[in-house]
Amino acid sequence: MKKFKIYCDGASKGNPGPSSIGIAVYEGETEIHSISRRISDGTNNVAEWAALEAGIEYCLSQDALEVTAYLDSELVVKQFKGEYKVKSPHLQIAKEKVKGLTSKLKLFSIHHVPREKNKRADKLANLAFES
Repeated sequence: MKKFKIYCDGASKGNPGPSSIGIAVYEGETEIHSISRRISDGTNNVAEWAALEAGIEYCLSQDALEVTAYLDSELVVKQFKGEYKVKSPHLQIAKEKVKGLTSKLKLFSIHHVPREKNKRADKLANLAFES
């Protein structure tokens, strides 16, 4: 049974402005995949949701059954868990898409981590601006 950990981060230069995502995927303690890419211009919150979506999509493509996600965006974590409302219609769509993806997993959990614990994903998100 494949169990992955994903560290996700979104970045936006200008908020809204040019945006990117960074995802580091781990199996156990080994990084097995990374994603660093530009996405359409938007807000930081849009980029955070896009990173989470891309990370889960990758895990599903690898037949993962369990995924634990770590984000330094407390807002997205609390929005996903229903502790905060998602007011923007486009972010409600993003949340529903992510919820749909996570429903395909046997087990999914999401956690807020401080920025210091999410350095790899942050670096990947910022690398996307250089290419």
